[in-house]
Amino acid sequence: MILDPTLTAAYVLLATALAVAPGPDVLFVVANGMQHRIKGAIASALGIGAGSVLHALAAALGISAIVAASPTAFEILRYAGAAYLAYLGVQALRSWWNYSSNLDPNQAVVEISAWNVFRRGLITNILNPKVVVFYLALLPQFISVELGNVGLQIFLLGCIHNIIGITFLICIGLAAGKASGWLARTSFGKWMDGIAGVFFIGLALRLVVSGKPEH
Repeated sequence: MILDPTLTAAYVLLATALAVAPGPDVLFVVANGMQHRIKGAIASALGIGAGSVLHALAAALGISAIVAASPTAFEILRYAGAAYLAYLGVQALRSWWNYSSNLDPNQAVVEISAWNVFRRGLITNILNPKVVVFYLALLPQFISVELGNVGLQIFLLGCIHNIIGITFLICIGLAAGKASGWLARTSFGKWMDGIAGVFFIGLALRLVVSGKPEH
């Protein structure tokens, strides 16, 4: 037996409660859904999931502990993540401005591949030091030293949290993508890139001012 059944059952309940709580991942997926419809929402959710798998692996290998213990490494990750989110926000606002002002109709709608949106989710998740701290604070509480393979237990628990979270994010993404498709056919459609841009920049500011978070 790799995981303790009782501890794992309690962990699943906690992970589910955390997954459905509104947070930056939800806003990120919604913002991509508003910009790029269902394709963008699902791709961004899967990108976040891929990043979380890497974080779980890093926690299992002890790399996350090294990063969390180094104020310099933590700050580099935090500001790099904030800068990337701000960049996405500026790009979205530029797209909104071009659309609203009709400066260049050919640039008003920016098509982006699912891979590029996936990469956005992956990069923002990898550069989020809050995930590092979250895994280090939470996962060790649900491992059983007696069962051995502590690193493997940490990785599997991280994957369980990831599966639950990504399932919820994809559901949110489907709803956001469908809603954005409907809104795009209304007068509200021209504002969607602008709102997405505000979401991205808000997430960047949140990352900058939050310091070392509990989650």
